[in-house]
Parts: sequence; structure tokens; C-alpha cells
Amino acid sequence: MMRRKAVLILCAVVVLTAGYIVFQQYKGRVYSWYADTYITRVTPYPASAHPDQICLTWANDPRTSQAVQWRTDVSVMDGWVAFREKEGAEEQASVVEARASRIEDRMLENDPVVHRFTAYLEGLLPGTTYLYRVGSREKDIWSEWSEFRTAPDGAEPFEFFYLGDPQIGLDFWGELLRSAYVRHPDAAFHVIAGDLVNKGSYRNEWDVFFAGAQGVFDRTPIVPTPGNHDYDKRETPGMYLDMFALPQNGSKNIPPELSYSFEYGNAFFVSLDSNRSPGAQAEWLEKQLADSRATWKFVTYHHPAFSPKANRDNPEIRRHWTPLFERYGVDMALEGHDHAYMRTFPMKDGKRADTPGEGTVHVVSVSGTKYYALEPRDCAEVAFANTSTYQVIAITTNPDRLTYRAYDKDGVILDELVIQK
Repeated sequence: MMRRKAVLILCAVVVLTAGYIVFQQYKGRVYSWYADTYITRVTPYPASAHPDQICLTWANDPRTSQAVQWRTDVSVMDGWVAFREKEGAEEQASVVEARASRIEDRMLENDPVVHRFTAYLEGLLPGTTYLYRVGSREKDIWSEWSEFRTAPDGAEPFEFFYLGDPQIGLDFWGELLRSAYVRHPDAAFHVIAGDLVNKGSYRNEWDVFFAGAQGVFDRTPIVPTPGNHDYDKRETPGMYLDMFALPQNGSKNIPPELSYSFEYGNAFFVSLDSNRSPGAQAEWLEKQLADSRATWKFVTYHHPAFSPKANRDNPEIRRHWTPLFERYGVDMALEGHDHAYMRTFPMKDGKRADTPGEGTVHVVSVSGTKYYALEPRDCAEVAFANTSTYQVIAITTNPDRLTYRAYDKDGVILDELVIQK
């Protein structure tokens, strides 16, 4: 009897130990499943028949195309974009039909299903301002007219925004975003380096994100890159991909729209997915950089190569990507994830380069209200904590000059760098 009892106890210990090991290995998935299954939520911004969350992105050439996205409730079945050159008459507007998709978050008590529409405007003229509105022909419900400007056909001065993680404190982030837009209304687009929201599979968080961007993203395109919170422990960041129409010219080794590249004026931009294998994207990255003849080159991704905290560095990125940045003249790497501000010296071979033009400057920043501590780093030229910032990068021609400035929400300049070519 004692022997049998001992065997039973031993079996119980083995089963419990094995169960604990499995739980530790998959606890992220278990928690995610539990949360999605049992925790109901409410969105503060439910959809209606009137279009909202109007958002501009690029899926093709920024000189000649514009992608437009928006949402409605499920009573609206059709979507259209009417657009015309700003100087043209309203009766001269062209109309393009949008593709509709259904987005479901079954744990939203007050708004579990919405329709999201995506339209592609093609054959546009470079360097031209267009007016547009979105809506339903069937219901005759339309947004107000808004506007966008296509990219220039060649080198012209321009500026753009770069922001680190919004993620937490999206109401504050919206105030920062709108104040930045008021101060710099001519900025061409917004680069956001991942973690747009905290839980990427919760549509109520996306609703707050887009509410914060109202009046901005319908005029100035967003250029996002995926962060780990946008994935939200999933195999792919499904809702992130639902929200944005992005170029499909990225690495074939990862799903479409998670990496991509485009040109704007005399600058070349590459967005990478640092949630996935850096090595799998390296060959594509090298070809993109090697083939570009742009004066300025920028890369953006979420996890920093050089972190404000040494134990959060990402050696695989430094192994596979940063040598390519330095070999092909990438001027700036725009990053997020670590919720502090740090701008490195121009880096080459892991050390400080003599001048900015000889190395790559790495920047980590945060635009939401979730902050991490930082520690002294040999690579840091400027670093500070507990501050939300937005950055404006201005490109001029004759001479070719890059002016980088970091601002707080009140428009105070906290950091500045000039690179001359």
C-alpha cells in the first residue's frame, strides 16, 4: 500500500511539474486566450453610419498614389472616395470604390463588429494638392472635404515627423500629436516606430488611437512599423494589418506589409519588422539600400540596436542590420520600444564615427506616457528619461542638409542635430 501511494505521489509530482513547464512556455498564449475569452470591454468611440477614423497611408508610389482608410458601423455596406485637384470644381471630382472588410472584436460589449474601408487613388500628379471626401453612395452620408498633397517628382525641401511608442496614455499622445501638427502643418508624413497601442488585438485601443489622431492622419499620412504590442502575442499583428494599407514590396521571408520601402523626394525609407528574424530580412534590406541613389537614407523598426539600457540591446539587429546601414550610408535609424530618449553619436563598427555623415545615428524615443529608466551608455550623445517627445526631421536642398529636432509637447526643443552633405 505504501509503495502504491509513493508511486501515485511521484506521478502527481511529475504531472504537476510537466504542467508547470508547459504553462511557463506558453503562458503568454494562455493569458492572451484567457483575456480574450473572459474579459469584456467597452469602446469609448463606437462606430456609426458616419465615416470616421479617416487615415492616409501609401501602398504604392507616394508621387502618384494615395491610400485612404476609414470605418463605419455595419449598416453601411458600400464605400467611396470622391477626389479632385484643389483648384478644380466639385463637379469635376472623380469617384473610386473602396474595398470593405469586417473587423470583429467579440469581447466589445457595445460595438463588437465594424466595417473598415480601403480605397486606392492612382494616376495622381506629383507635387499636387487634392481635396477628397469619403462615404456611402447608398446612404448618401459623406465626410467633410479634407486634403492631401502628393510627393514631389524630384528633390524638394520637406520635413516629416518621427515618433516613438504611443502605446500607453493615448489621450495625452493625441494632444502631443495635434500640437505637433499645429506647429508643423506642412510636414509630409508621420513615421511611428511601433507599439501604436498596448494590446494590438483590442479594437477599443485602436479606437482611442484614431480618436487621438482625428484631424491629423486624414491630412498627413502615417508610416507605421509593427511593435511587439501590436502583435499582442499573436503570430501576426492582425488588427494592425487591418488598419493600414501599406506597400507590399518587402522581404518575401516575412508576411506582406510588415516590411516595405519607398522614396519621398531625395530620401529613401525602409521599414523593418524587428519582431521577426533580422537575418531573414537582411538580404532584402541590403538590396534596397544598395539600389537606392537617394541623398538621404532612413530606416525604422521597433527594437533598438543600441538601447538606453545595456541589457536591452538587440545583438541580432547589430549583427545583421547595422553593418548594412553603415556600408550603404543610412543616415538615421528611428526606433522605439525602450520608452526613454536617447540619440547616439554617429555609429560605425560599434564605435563613434568622426562625423555624422560617416556613420548612422540611432534614436530611441517615446511619445506616450509609459516611461523606462535609462543608464549611462558610451554610445549616447543625448539621453533623458520620463519625457514624451516628437521629432521633426527637415531636409533641404542646395545645400543638402538634414536638421533633426526633438520637441516636448509644448514645442520646447530638447535636442538638435544637423548633418551636412
